[in-house]
Amino acid sequence: MNLPEIDIGRSPRDTANPGDITLSAYLAERPGDEFYPSQAPHHPHPSRQHSMYDPLTGLPNRIMLKQALFAALSPAAAQRPIGLCHVDVDGFAAINHILGHDVGDQLLQTIARRISHRLGDGCLLARTGSDEFSVLVTASARTADVGDTAEAILQAIRQPVRLAGRRLHVTASIGVVACSPHLYSAAELMSAAESALAQAKAAGRDRYRRFDPDLHARQQARHEIAWALPQALARGELFVEYQPMVRADDGELHGVEALARWRHPRLGLVAPAQFIPVAEEHGMIGEVGRFVLRTACAQAGVWHTRHPGRRLVMSVNLAPAQTDDPALPVLVAGLLAQHGIDPAMLQLEITESSMMPTAGPALDTLRTLAGLGVRIAIDDFGTGYANLTNLRSMPVHHLKIPRQFVTAPVDEFAEQVDCVLVETVVRLAHSLGLGVIAEGVESQAQAQLLRRLGCDVFQGYVYGRPQSPDAIDARLSASPGRAP
Repeated sequence: MNLPEIDIGRSPRDTANPGDITLSAYLAERPGDEFYPSQAPHHPHPSRQHSMYDPLTGLPNRIMLKQALFAALSPAAAQRPIGLCHVDVDGFAAINHILGHDVGDQLLQTIARRISHRLGDGCLLARTGSDEFSVLVTASARTADVGDTAEAILQAIRQPVRLAGRRLHVTASIGVVACSPHLYSAAELMSAAESALAQAKAAGRDRYRRFDPDLHARQQARHEIAWALPQALARGELFVEYQPMVRADDGELHGVEALARWRHPRLGLVAPAQFIPVAEEHGMIGEVGRFVLRTACAQAGVWHTRHPGRRLVMSVNLAPAQTDDPALPVLVAGLLAQHGIDPAMLQLEITESSMMPTAGPALDTLRTLAGLGVRIAIDDFGTGYANLTNLRSMPVHHLKIPRQFVTAPVDEFAEQVDCVLVETVVRLAHSLGLGVIAEGVESQAQAQLLRRLGCDVFQGYVYGRPQSPDAIDARLSASPGRAP
């Protein structure tokens, strides 16, 4: 009979040397605890302590795995490398959802048996989560490398499974770590294996990845940022700096871009490239974005009061999640009224990914904002999903050419394809009645060439780094300026 096929996933008894403390010997010393070999039965034996064994697969559970890790890492154990494989079944939630939990349970039992049959002496297999297994490879295991164990597990799981009248194709992702016993505690070893598992998932699944200490450190930093960011907002650690934008024809101040900054009490200044992606990932970008918008509008109101003859554009970035918020236009309208800001002096920057939909809440939000008189600019134009149809249908007023198109040395830039691309974007924008802002201008020679290509506004270090409100205020006072 031909079964329908479903693809899920993509993208011990130790004979140790003298001096070794074996897992079986360790567990035998604990009354009532029975060492469970890697060949797991289909159902758990009723005599086993429920607190130490998984009732579904009969395998040791997370508690017993930890005890085995303590034994393998103890000073009395053989001080030779041990390994840990942390296994996660790809797409298991979909199996439960589509085929039901009974089929999911049968699949886990099958996977447990298959892994058990692939493991040799010196290995302990445990079920450590809903769809997670861990394999401890001790110093006495007869394997050349813990990576070989991981590959054997992957091959075992890849074999098709017949369940509920279907032929399932299942894969798994594995995090692998090997170490000398004195380098890690049990908790650190498990954390390292979980970190490696996350990388295997991110790399496309159906594979194993070895633990990378540097990558793990970066991940820990991201977690620390995610934990500290809400407190940073509450304690006032975030602030805003402003980078000048000047008119190409006379170099006068056209406006500023509001940029979020974070002064962490322990880490010092945290760059936006570190905390903005974390804020987006953890659903905090809306709160951060509202803080920047409120701060920038309040500052624009202060400058308007101090320099009534100057019409300074305040440009604020919007994250994609913000454009999906139907309450954003209400907030913007309130801020404009509260601080006495001409709507045409507020520019909201969106990325190309935000402009992909030609219909929906995001487009409705942008049209409502444009209806208030607010300017809309597309940031990093040409690096994402530029769509000429969207340019025609969306309420866009400016295109921002990203720094990677203009930062090459002038002699190279004038001869390479970037120069042609910039010229093409400028002509396209002007034909549609849009202005063009060039970012990343680092020299007067670059500015001269971009001016010749038709750019309207420059932004870059040659005209000023992001700076405090007082520095912008002093610049406004030093130059009478003219209306844009």
